[in-house]
Amino acid sequence: MQDCKVNILGTEYNIKFKNDEEVCADMGVGIGDCGGYCNGFSHEIVIANLNCCNDGETAKNNLKKTNMRHEITHAFLNESGLDANASDTDCWAKNEEMVDWFAIQSPKIYKAFNEVGAL
Repeated sequence: MQDCKVNILGTEYNIKFKNDEEVCADMGVGIGDCGGYCNGFSHEIVIANLNCCNDGETAKNNLKKTNMRHEITHAFLNESGLDANASDTDCWAKNEEMVDWFAIQSPKIYKAFNEVGAL
């Protein structure tokens, strides 16, 4: 996958792919503990190349796509103002499980919308 740009509610975000070590260092976590991150201030999404992952290329590419959907979901929440305004504690808009749910289910939701002409 290559670096690219995406429009998030009128704001352009750069999507960059970096080595796992660099992504984890940026986040201050150990290798393998971070698949990417979204920086709402710099409008940048960074995705790990998964070079430390022992899975095959197809599995790695599928995981990178899931990670991109996850971070793009964060970007939509950021640009909606929900990252800072949802709550000071237990902020639902930053809840990783909730963001994962949207990232994992969004292709299925899109397909269902498309099947019934709801787009």
